[in-house]
Formats: sequence, C-alpha cells, structure tokens
Amino acid sequence: MTILGDDFLFLENLILAAICGVGIFIVFYFTYGKISVNRSFAFTLLMLPPVACLTAVIISNDIFLAVGMLGALSIIRYRHSMKEAKNLVFIFWAMTAGLAFGLTQRRIAVISSIVIAVLIFTVHIVVTRRRSGMLAVRTSGSTGEIEKILEEFSIAYDIKHKSLNEASDVLYELRHKKGIKAVLDNTVCEQIMLLEGVSSVKYIENN
Repeated sequence: MTILGDDFLFLENLILAAICGVGIFIVFYFTYGKISVNRSFAFTLLMLPPVACLTAVIISNDIFLAVGMLGALSIIRYRHSMKEAKNLVFIFWAMTAGLAFGLTQRRIAVISSIVIAVLIFTVHIVVTRRRSGMLAVRTSGSTGEIEKILEEFSIAYDIKHKSLNEASDVLYELRHKKGIKAVLDNTVCEQIMLLEGVSSVKYIENN
C-alpha cells in the first residue's frame, strides 16, 4: 500500500475511533443515573478512543517500540480513583475500541461496541425498574401512621435503621413493582410530613 493510502487509512480509523468515542459518551450519558455528568470523565470517554487508536498505529509495526512504550507507561502512577466501579467498564470499552480501530479491526470494534451498548442499556433498564429508595423520617410520634401511608400506596418497606431518642430517626428501604421513583411523589412525602410529630422527611435514591 502506498504512503498516501496508509495516510488515508489512518485518518479513516482515527475518525471512526472519534465517532465511537461519541457513541460511548452517549451511552454513558443516558445510563449515568444522576442529574449532572462529570465533565472530566465525559471528556476522557470522548478522547480515549482516538488516543488509543493513535497509540495502536504507532506500536503496531515495531515490537521494540511497543515494549518501550509499555515500559514507559508502566512507570506512570495514576492517582485518580474511580468513585463508581461501573465507570471502569466505559474506560476499558473506550480504550479497547480505540485500539481495535488503530489495528484496522473495524468489524470487531463496531460489532463489539453495539453488543456492549445493548447490554449496558438492558442492565440499566432492569436495574432502574427494580431500583429501591431510602426514606429518612424524623418523628417524635409513632411510626405506625407513616407505615400506613406507605401501605396505602402499595409501597413495600423494610426498616433499615431506627434510633430511639426524643425524636426517632427512622430509615426505610422502599420498593415498588413499577419502580419506587415512579410512585413516591411529593404527595406521599407531604402526607407523611403532615403527621403529628414528624419534623423532616428526606428521600434518598439508591444508585
């Protein structure tokens, strides 16, 4: 293949890797499950595939260069810790896809990325539907009325923590077949808040 042909092939692989990075970011964005997305991590997902692609192109034809680069990378200490283990999946996905494009394994990169995206969306939908939530209530009265309101809305609950002081702090784990977030609205919290002795109500969504 001519030098010009190699340049075009490299450019195509780099562009495809960048597009793949955008796709990985989109999957991450819609399955993140929080209000705001970490901009630094989002930038990493966008840039990692083309960077990995470039790395694969550089070392693909020179085994000595590959060993030298591996040795150089091994002495770098990465101090950033992942707050969520699931983010590691996106990091390895972005890196592997970029390497595959750099080695011109386009079919493997595209098919595997589609399969991974489908799996992530499937798991996200299942987990979201079964997601539970925590309800923290501070009350100086009986908890019976609180539990009666939860039962009226067909919300299953378990008492995870209860402190017996002048004002009891009770932590409920809530579940519902339709997803607790779809059922536990402001009306439920307001009804609990209006009960005698209740001083605070706080809903905590599980990730």
